[in-house]
Amino acid sequence: MIYQNLEFSIADLYLLWRGLQWTLLVWSVSMALGIGLGFVLSLIRHARIPVLAQMVVVFVETFRNSPLLVQLFLVFYGLPMVTPFAPGPAEAAIFTLSINTAAFTVVNLVAALDAIPRGQWQAASSFGLSYRQTMLYVVLPQAIRTAIPPTMNLAISQLQTTSLVSIIGVTDLTRSGLVLYTRTLKPFIIWPIIGLVYFILAKVLSLLAARVERRLQAKNTWFEAAA
Repeated sequence: MIYQNLEFSIADLYLLWRGLQWTLLVWSVSMALGIGLGFVLSLIRHARIPVLAQMVVVFVETFRNSPLLVQLFLVFYGLPMVTPFAPGPAEAAIFTLSINTAAFTVVNLVAALDAIPRGQWQAASSFGLSYRQTMLYVVLPQAIRTAIPPTMNLAISQLQTTSLVSIIGVTDLTRSGLVLYTRTLKPFIIWPIIGLVYFILAKVLSLLAARVERRLQAKNTWFEAAA
C-alpha cells in the first residue's frame, strides 16, 4: 500500500519539472528586473532629487508594507479594468514580483550608500572628482559589496514567495503540486515533495550567499590591511 502511494507516472514527474521551470523563470526574471529598477531608484533616492526622491519613498513604502498577494490581485484583476494592459498570469506575476523586489532593493542599496563615510566624498572632491565620478569609482563599488549579502537573502525570500503566483494561475511548482493532489488525493506524498524541492533550492542559494559573504569579508580584510 505504501509502495503504491509512492508511485508516480512519467506525466506526473514531467508536470513537476515544468512547474519547477516556471518557478525558476518567474523568480530569475523578476529578480533581474527588480534589482535593475531598484538600482536606478536607489540612486534617485540617495541623490535627493526633488519630487522624484519623494515619489521613490512613496513607491518603496507602498510595496514594502502591503501584502504581495494583494499586489498580485491588483495587477492581475485590477489593471485590465482601468488600463488597456491586460497581463496574463505569468506577465502579472513577473511584473508584480519585479516591483516588489525593486522596493526592497532600494532599501538595501540606499542603506549601503548611506554607510559610506562622508570623508570619502570630501576626499574625492579634494582630488577634483565630480559627484558622478565619485559615485561611480569610489562609492558604488563599496556600496554594492555591502548590499550583496542582504540582496542574496532577498533572493531566497522571493524564491519562496513565488509560490503565491499559483493563485492567479501560473503553473509553477506549487500549482503543479495542487494539480497532482487533486488527481491523486495524496497530500502527505505530494506536499512534502514540493516542500523538499523549495527547501533544496533555498539551501543552495543560502550556501551560495554564505560563500559570497565570506569572499567579500576576505576582500574587505585585505583592503583594510593594505590601508
